[in-house]
Amino acid sequence: TDVSLERQGNDFWNVLDEAFENDGKVDVVGFSFGGRVAMAAAVSQPNRIRRLHLTGVAAERDEYANVLLVSWKEMLGANDVDIKGVKEETNNSRLCAFAWSIILATYSEQFLASVGAARVQTWVDGVCKFNTQSGLKAILLQTHGGEGQWTPASMAEEMKGYVESYKLVVGSNDKMAPPDQVLRLAQLLGTQDESKQDNCCRVVENCGHAVPFEAMRLWREDVIKYVT
Repeated sequence: TDVSLERQGNDFWNVLDEAFENDGKVDVVGFSFGGRVAMAAAVSQPNRIRRLHLTGVAAERDEYANVLLVSWKEMLGANDVDIKGVKEETNNSRLCAFAWSIILATYSEQFLASVGAARVQTWVDGVCKFNTQSGLKAILLQTHGGEGQWTPASMAEEMKGYVESYKLVVGSNDKMAPPDQVLRLAQLLGTQDESKQDNCCRVVENCGHAVPFEAMRLWREDVIKYVT
């Protein structure tokens, strides 16, 4: 199954065109992997995006994030041989281990301590209920290669000069998209309207990767202010 960023960027426009009769420019908001899909959509049809608001998207992963990625691929059996005809158990031990690990990497320690283990368990249950091991493995293998046209750094170079303006948001404690790499992505995207340039990147203190959940009101207000 093709779940590449190129495919998902094209699917974005197919869904949008089917749902809305609008061939003008749009504003797109994306978080984490959704932010990378938004960038892929911008690369696919760069003249159709006006504003781009991205949270938790870095130019590149640092070494710690690479360690996380390798561990997740191992948890999901990236090196296993797929056996056709064998029904996959959705809620298996590997999928649960992956869910726990990615949640621990996504949220700050303070936030997880405040919500408690019982609530986090419900999130793990949700990941296992609505995803499959093979589906998540395909996404990791096809969209996290680290090289080529569809890395954030490469996409930023292709988008440069097309998107009218952008806003990047990152948590100060983000383990998956380090703030310094988010700032580098801003540099790769290039200059924009001088009145907006100083506000193109925002670091939210004491938050991990999941700024839209840890600082919900702040993030929502930031998005609304930017797109309006």
